[in-house]
Amino acid sequence: MTINNILENLKAKNNLNNNDIEIIYETFKKKSVSEEETKNLVLLWREKGETAFEISTLANLINSNQRQNTKYTDAIDICGTGGDKLNTFNISTLSAIVTSSLGIKVIKHSGRSNTSISGSVDILNEFGVNVDLINELCFQKTNLMFVSSGHLKEVFGDVKSVCKKLGAAGFVNLLGPLTNPYKTSFHLLGVSDIKWGNLLSETLKKDALIVCSNISENIYLDELSFCGTNHLWQIEADKGIIQKTINPEEFGLSLTDIEHLKIKDKKENKLIFEFVLKGKFNSLKEKECIKATALNTGAALFLAKKAPSVKKGYETALKHIQSGTCWEHFQNFINFNK
Repeated sequence: MTINNILENLKAKNNLNNNDIEIIYETFKKKSVSEEETKNLVLLWREKGETAFEISTLANLINSNQRQNTKYTDAIDICGTGGDKLNTFNISTLSAIVTSSLGIKVIKHSGRSNTSISGSVDILNEFGVNVDLINELCFQKTNLMFVSSGHLKEVFGDVKSVCKKLGAAGFVNLLGPLTNPYKTSFHLLGVSDIKWGNLLSETLKKDALIVCSNISENIYLDELSFCGTNHLWQIEADKGIIQKTINPEEFGLSLTDIEHLKIKDKKENKLIFEFVLKGKFNSLKEKECIKATALNTGAALFLAKKAPSVKKGYETALKHIQSGTCWEHFQNFINFNK
């Protein structure tokens, strides 16, 4: 069996078995896949539709080979698939910082931008933070750590490069949230496709919230927002999956235009980052960015059992952001990493 046989299977819309997944892993690990084969794998697999078995099997191979650290399992990961191509500011990165400033341990799996203007690694670089140098001492002092799976990058880094050229998300987007080198007890996971929400809800074996926001027909933001109906998959390890929706009206708010959450370049992204963490706004755009950060932080508080509902979590987070203390917390984090 070769990668070409697997491509034929995908073209015929056949689901992959355990042996197929192992071949994909080993072939990419040996760097014996051409760019054209990689492109076809991404496109054909997406066209067929990835299954929970396929993605969880591949993620398990990566995690077993990278030997996930289990030292801080009482933490939460706040990351998603990316791939919505909406070019919003770094909502999950800001939510991770705000959540940690509220005393909750956060180990966020991070990466560079693939189909967006700026990823979490990119914005942290703007503030002089090198993700690769963040250590556990910093985490113990600030409740915050950004990490990247070196093994995922080593094996499937070329796939990400191909996806970037294609301007399309692929199976590597699904692997990212499942391959944090640190094993956490909680996961707030954003998806850019409602089908991926159903898929990933079947792969996670921990307390988690999978979320997305329906911006318009077939367009989903891989975060919670006040720009449309939010879809949530609440997963409790011992209770199964509960699907629900949340609308802005439940918060006493009207719909927000997604344009308020978009950035045109990295410079604007950095400015919004600062405004949010300082709890200040000079425009409607900055105000809406603060609200979106508070909403996702509120979901993290609810997931970590620090708030009785997402709404109550949002109210707590919004008040905390407006206090301005998040900026001081972030500065402490930066100083620990210098």
